[in-house]
Amino acid sequence: MASVNSARKNDTKSEVIVVVVPFVAQGHLNLLVHLSRLIASYNLPVYFVGLSVDIAAVKRRIEGWSPSDYPTLRFHEFPAPPVYLSNTNPSTEFQSYLDVLASAMNAAAYLRRPIGDLLEELSAKCERLVVVNDALMINTVKDVAASVENIETYNFYVGSAFHDASLVWEVLRKALYFPSFLWKFVGKFVLPAGAVIPDRLPTPSSCFPAEFLKFIVDQRKNYHAFCKGSIYDSCRAIEGPHLDLLSMVYKLARKGPVWGIGPFNPVVTKQNTKRDDDSLSRNPCLEWLDKQPPKSVIFVSFGTQTILSDPQLYELAEGLEQSGQNFIWVVKDLTKAYKNTKIELPAGFEERVEGRGLILRDWVPQLEILDHVSTGGFLTHCGWNSCMESMCRGVPLATWPIQFDQPRNAILITEVLKTGIPIKDWERRDEIITSTTIRNAIRRLMASPEGEELRNKAAQVGKAVKESVMEGGISRLEMDSFIAQITR
Repeated sequence: MASVNSARKNDTKSEVIVVVVPFVAQGHLNLLVHLSRLIASYNLPVYFVGLSVDIAAVKRRIEGWSPSDYPTLRFHEFPAPPVYLSNTNPSTEFQSYLDVLASAMNAAAYLRRPIGDLLEELSAKCERLVVVNDALMINTVKDVAASVENIETYNFYVGSAFHDASLVWEVLRKALYFPSFLWKFVGKFVLPAGAVIPDRLPTPSSCFPAEFLKFIVDQRKNYHAFCKGSIYDSCRAIEGPHLDLLSMVYKLARKGPVWGIGPFNPVVTKQNTKRDDDSLSRNPCLEWLDKQPPKSVIFVSFGTQTILSDPQLYELAEGLEQSGQNFIWVVKDLTKAYKNTKIELPAGFEERVEGRGLILRDWVPQLEILDHVSTGGFLTHCGWNSCMESMCRGVPLATWPIQFDQPRNAILITEVLKTGIPIKDWERRDEIITSTTIRNAIRRLMASPEGEELRNKAAQVGKAVKESVMEGGISRLEMDSFIAQITR
């Protein structure tokens, strides 16, 4: 392992060093590098640790800021294990997304020793070593966290507060044994004011592959032993009551404070940001957006790993074409990643939609697209990164959850916050959604009075979120509170 530079130029101990330990999945890495930036902005030494191939990808995809802007932020890289299928590296070849999950879980175990050695080395260089670990990396850091006296750990959750609060609420309901018909009365006294948790939410077993769900449960078994608090990429301006519920339960369980310090990503995107390679190039898709009327374009993206079946892909293409709406559709070129997988659109589709539809097959500047005045809607798989990025920018959503926390995030958007509409309900997850359904939903979002109301509501939410990270805003105060805790 490479020697670690001293956190100070002199030989004296630092008072505090922070180490951020992300799970090896792109969405997790992206969020935690943003959190590392925020912590470093308080002039604290921060180490962002991970596998070299993933850190290289994270650096390439940073939007809205440059690592060189934060001199106390360091990237500490470890070599990848002999067989590692990185979901951040398009040159890696694997059979399916289940292969990626298995590889990620193995990598978490592989990192246990090198991260432990690093933490022990850094702990000797400071009075307090603060570890902010992904909640999926608890077992990776638990040994050294339990054995080294000056280490404190804080869990970070990649997902909405609503997702975890609704799971906690379901556990409470089972534990308290009230008949179901009484819960509408009992809930008024137990739930924090304003907390809305609909009935019949998607079950974890239906949302997560069995082995991955077991992996998550195994991590959380060790939560209470040494963790000092929990961090969510959430904002009390939108999820305050659900954060309050988590705070109440975690306090009773002696699991420390809960901080909602999101959004982590910059709420205002600096277009043409100068990067470390001195390039000032602007993505051509933004120039295309410049030519479109305000709020006229729906952005369609299912994240980095989702592959729709051929029949569903064709229905989506037909629905977009039939809608008559302008669109940007990110169709990931995964032929280099998944064996025997080639994504082909219907014959002649691109020619027929030329001028009002833009097909993209490479990395796109999602923050800048959502920030553009011509973007009026977002058809999304409801990954929490995408939800937060959209809410920050006042863009309403058309929800199409695929897996993991996405089904509950979709319900938060459509039923609780009411800043979007569903295209695919989780109960219909095994069905092919027809082009007619897709067409009607897109028109409803983009070209109807209801859609205009959703845009107005989303704009209000976006304004509240932006204000929350400004001086004196609630998220800024939460961040100040967390920093005060770790530097006390």
